Amino acid sequence: MAHQAIFEPELAPLFIDKAPIQFSTPVKHSIVKYGPYVLAILLPFCLLALILSGNMATLRLFTLHLETNISLLVLLLSLCLGITAIPGLFRRTRSSWTKLYWAELIYCLSAIIEMDFGGLLLTFSVGFYILFQIRSYFHS
Repeated sequence: MAHQAIFEPELAPLFIDKAPIQFSTPVKHSIVKYGPYVLAILLPFCLLALILSGNMATLRLFTLHLETNISLLVLLLSLCLGITAIPGLFRRTRSSWTKLYWAELIYCLSAIIEMDFGGLLLTFSVGFYILFQIRSYFHS
C-alpha cells in the first residue's frame, strides 16, 4: 500500500469496514469511470463562482469579516487541489486520490472556520464515504 495521508488510517475503517451500507462493485466502477468527467465539468465552474464571489469578498475586507476571507482562501486552495487531481483520476493514480482526500480535509477546515457545521457534517460523511469506497481502485 502507498504512503497514507494524515488521518487516513483512522478514517478508513470508519468509512469502509464500519459503514452500514457498502457500494456494490458496479456502482464503485461507475463512480471511478464517470467521476473524473463530472469533476472536470463542475470544479472549474465552482472555481469561477468562487473567484467572482471573491471579488465581492474583497469589498468585505474593509468590514473586518476575517473568518469569511480566511474561509474563502482555504476553499480556493481546496478547489485548486481538486482541479490538479483531475488528470490523475483518469489514470486512477493513488496520488490523485490523495489530492482529493486533502481537498476534502481542507474543505472541512473551511467549513469549521466559517462555522458551517451542517456543511461540515455533510462533506465529512458523504464526501469521505465516497472517497473511501472507491479508494481500492486507485494504485501507485
